[in-house]
Amino acid sequence: MATSAHDYTYPAYAKIIHLGLAIFGIAAYLTAELAEDGNTNFGYLLHAYLGLSLVAFIAIRIIIGAFSSDTLSFRGWSPFSRHQWQLALLDFRSLLKLQIPEHGHHQGLAGITQAFGLIVFTWMALTGTGLFMLDTGGENELFELIEELHEIGETLIPLYLGLHVGAVVLHTLSGNPIWRRMFARK
Repeated sequence: MATSAHDYTYPAYAKIIHLGLAIFGIAAYLTAELAEDGNTNFGYLLHAYLGLSLVAFIAIRIIIGAFSSDTLSFRGWSPFSRHQWQLALLDFRSLLKLQIPEHGHHQGLAGITQAFGLIVFTWMALTGTGLFMLDTGGENELFELIEELHEIGETLIPLYLGLHVGAVVLHTLSGNPIWRRMFARK
């Protein structure tokens, strides 16, 4: 089995945050259609409370990323930097050669994909919270605007999940099952 030049494991709190983001993010996405009939039905409340649970995990992730110096730190991770995009281009070229790129935390295509996921789920959490707070039964212009913004994010979630899960599957098929990092003991 191939091993990565960057074999590392995640502490328990990072695993819990990842699991919370995955469970509540996907569950909220999957229950979106149940919320279509307004704020008086069970489906709406289920979707809303799953989304609000996601908000809690995103807030924790952002706080830890901003103030931590370990695994989940945002220090040295700029998805918008020139260096990050250069690494991503090298990663893309590697994929075209049927080679799986390997970098450290949050680097190259992996870092851009992870940032994209955090941005999309944060977008959904913020706009969903706005809808929840503004929903008085009667719709107004601000509510309509936020609802449209929320629906834009809704279309990006499958793209992100495809990229993220696809990368995990590619690594596994290449002999480097990176998903095990989430389950390894530290």
